[in-house]
Amino acid sequence: MNEFTLVKEVIDEWDPLNLLAIHCPDDEYDGEIGDIVKLLPNVKSVDELSLGIHKVFVKWFGEDFLEAEKYSIQKCNPIAIKIWNRIFDK
Repeated sequence: MNEFTLVKEVIDEWDPLNLLAIHCPDDEYDGEIGDIVKLLPNVKSVDELSLGIHKVFVKWFGEDFLEAEKYSIQKCNPIAIKIWNRIFDK
C-alpha cells in the first residue's frame, strides 16, 4: 500500500473535524493528507511527526484548530504513532 493510502486510512478514521461523519466527500482531507505525506521523508521521530500533523491542520483550518483543546499537539500524538507504525515499523 502506498504512503498516501496508509495516511488516508488513519486521518479518515480520526476525522478530526467530524466532516466525514456529516457526510462530506470522501476526499475531504486529501489536501491535508498530501501535506502529511510530504513530511514523511524528513521526520525523525513520532514527536516531530505529531508537530507536523498539527501544523498541517492549522494551515488548512486556521486558528480555530490551533486554539481548540481537542486539537492540541498532544491530541495529534496518537495519530502520529499510528502513521509512524504503518509507515516506518513495517
